[in-house]
Amino acid sequence: MTSIRQALLGPSYYRHRHLIEQSKTWSADRVQSYTSERLARLTRRYGDQVTMKEDYRQHLDRYTRWDVPPLTHPVRTSGTSGQMLRLQADTFARRQKERAYLFDIWSRAGFRPHDLRIRYRGDMRHGVAPYYDRLENVWVISPAATTEPELGKLRSWLRTQPPFFLHVYPSSLFSLIDLIGEDLFRSLPVRGVLAGSEAFPIAEQQQFERDFGIKIAHWYGHSEYVTLAYCCRDCHGFHFYPTYGRVDLLPSDTEGCRRIVGSSYNWIGTQFVRYDTGDLAVAAGRECAADNFPRAAAIVGRVQETFVDMSGRRRSLFDYAFSDLDHDSFFDLIKDVQFVQKEPGALQVRVVPSPGADRAKIQQVFAANMTLTTLEFEFVPSIERSQSGKRRYFVNAMTS
Repeated sequence: MTSIRQALLGPSYYRHRHLIEQSKTWSADRVQSYTSERLARLTRRYGDQVTMKEDYRQHLDRYTRWDVPPLTHPVRTSGTSGQMLRLQADTFARRQKERAYLFDIWSRAGFRPHDLRIRYRGDMRHGVAPYYDRLENVWVISPAATTEPELGKLRSWLRTQPPFFLHVYPSSLFSLIDLIGEDLFRSLPVRGVLAGSEAFPIAEQQQFERDFGIKIAHWYGHSEYVTLAYCCRDCHGFHFYPTYGRVDLLPSDTEGCRRIVGSSYNWIGTQFVRYDTGDLAVAAGRECAADNFPRAAAIVGRVQETFVDMSGRRRSLFDYAFSDLDHDSFFDLIKDVQFVQKEPGALQVRVVPSPGADRAKIQQVFAANMTLTTLEFEFVPSIERSQSGKRRYFVNAMTS
């Protein structure tokens, strides 16, 4: 099985593994030259203006190359940092490329390709019982396995597992510990924690590593596949891989922060050029000896979100509200959504529906997916943005 997994990593994986290792030895001038050459190819084709999500929503064909199935397939962004977006992704090379960079990031927690993982990131497609993906060597835990009637089975199953890496959102890491109990978690043979897709303040990472003696690998990226950065264990900032995509940190209206603007290097599928990701970064203030990658001291605008369910347990909202819904056409029905919690066990769902959308179906789908809290729906024309220009998909309005 190991040889099959190695073969399925594919040529793009090995090409990018080579590029990653090369780039770690590059000078700052070499990094700048590499990224500038690739940006120039894009700006010659598309111009050098900064683009926004709406540009791709309205003119996807213009920014997409070689859009011929099966070379490409449609992908939807999750919508957790703004409105949802369709794009066309390279069917073959994208997954291989992603593996190369993620494996490099995860190696900071001791991970090696094909080490056993247990993933708790909101997957609900495989039923209640843990699902094993043989090719990935990963067990997938559904949020349905963490309901009160199923928790005993989950705890018993976890006790039988050999050493593994835990793949989570930062918020779902702490939700899982709360659900199964800290004593059981401490007894599990967790080799490392792989935590991305949300903010994970460095102080919380360090506190966790001190308390549990488990290393964390943390990273910044997004589902447009434009830029990717690892969280450095030396400087505690974010290093952007220059061979993954180009990143520019441009001035913003928020004092002390800069806009993260990225350009993708893929040849097939949707190409993002000088794309304003909607995220903000704090510029790096000191050098780091790890490498000469572009760096940020911190990423602003991504906040871990948890809600309190009817039993009083704190859970990751992303697990329940978004992850499973990305896999069908549900998001065609809505343009925007926000959740507000004013009391435990109850959520207000503020929805901007698509024109002509079936509002009853929207309510039914959310209600079926979010069974651990009562829901109150409000259909609105728009959702207010935060100071950083992003829509807060979760608002904690509970009094302390």
